[in-house]
Amino acid sequence: MKNTAPAITAVLFDLDGTLLDTAPDLVFALNAALAEAGLPPCAATAVKPHISGGARAMLGHALGRPVAAAGEPLLQRMLDLYQTHLADRTGLFEGMDTVLAELDARGLPWGIVTNKRRRFTDPLAAALRLTPRTACIVSGDTTAECKPHPLPLLEASRRLGHAPERCVYIGDAAKDMEAGRRAGMTTLAAWYGYIAADDNPLGWGADGHIHRPLDLLAWLDGGTQP
Repeated sequence: MKNTAPAITAVLFDLDGTLLDTAPDLVFALNAALAEAGLPPCAATAVKPHISGGARAMLGHALGRPVAAAGEPLLQRMLDLYQTHLADRTGLFEGMDTVLAELDARGLPWGIVTNKRRRFTDPLAAALRLTPRTACIVSGDTTAECKPHPLPLLEASRRLGHAPERCVYIGDAAKDMEAGRRAGMTTLAAWYGYIAADDNPLGWGADGHIHRPLDLLAWLDGGTQP
C-alpha cells in the first residue's frame, strides 16, 4: 500500500508484539504461576494471540474460562513473576534496532503507546536502554483511558509536540488501529506481531501494512508495501 499520508514527523509504536518481542517473558511468568498452582503449562504459540489483551486474557485462555474472583491470586502471582523477569528474554524484534537508529538519524522522534502499566513499562524500557532514546512513553495508566480510546495517543502527540495528523502509529491489534484512527493519526498494522491465525489485519482499517520492522523505513520513504 502506497504511503499517501501527510508528511510524517513523529513515529509511535505499540509495545508488546510491535516494538518488543515480550512473549518469552510473559509466557514464562504465566507458566510459572500455573506450575505453582499445580496446573499444566500453555504453549507459547497458543498464548501469543492473547497478549494484546493483557495478562488477564492470557490467563483466561490458559484456564479455558474468564478470570473470576477465585482466579485473582493466580493473576497477581503471574504479574509479580513477570515484574521480576520482564527483561530476561525480551528484546527488540529483528531489524527494529536498525529502524530506531535510522529514525534517530533522520531526526524523527519516536515514542511508545501501550496498555501495559507503568509498573512494567518503565523498568522494561530502562532495562533495554530505551528510556534515553524514546521521546515519550504513554502507559496504560498514564491517562484516564486505554486503547482503543484515542486519549493515550493524543497524550503522546501532546508530549511529542507534533500534531496527530503528522504522527504514524504502528500496532499489531485491531484496537491499535482504532485508537490511531480515532486520534486522527496514520496507522500501520504490524503483521509480524502477535496475531491469531484466524484474525484478519486487512479488516482493521489500517492505512498501511508492514510485514517486518524494516518495512517501516520504506513506507516512510513513500514506497509500497504488500
